[in-house]
Amino acid sequence: MKVDYNASEIQEWKVINDGVMGGLSRGSTVSTEEGVLFSGNVSLANNGGFTSYRGPYRNYDLSAFNKLVIRYKSEGIAVAFQMSVDTRFYIPNYKIGLSNTTNEWVTTTYDLIDFKQYQLGNFTGKSFSQQNKKEIIRFGFITNEKKEGDFKFEIDFIEFK
Repeated sequence: MKVDYNASEIQEWKVINDGVMGGLSRGSTVSTEEGVLFSGNVSLANNGGFTSYRGPYRNYDLSAFNKLVIRYKSEGIAVAFQMSVDTRFYIPNYKIGLSNTTNEWVTTTYDLIDFKQYQLGNFTGKSFSQQNKKEIIRFGFITNEKKEGDFKFEIDFIEFK
């Protein structure tokens, strides 16, 4: 399963900032020649600290896949790839931090079993399981550091293998 950011599916993706909880962080997206650029500024004011770029809610059965491949480049605040199993924000989700590339394109492969469970940004001590592969309802990217600053994250594609 591949999500190509030059495809029409990305029209359904949206930015969600911490303003939903009173924060002042801001993020935005723009189409590029390679895909989509998600950029902005993370603010810790008003208990803020994140901005995210998330896909639509759907049922994604990842049972046939063991790996995630992402082609991206980034700089500034680190970003994580996140998978949700519930529409409620306080239900634990799974994520993996993506290394900063100092604005150079990289294609990186991650094992799905390396994803860790987080609840409201805090590690729960649990990892992704085979059962979780059948429960994914949303993918997305979220800033992954609780610090103020600017970031740029450009995505070409994500693919499950």
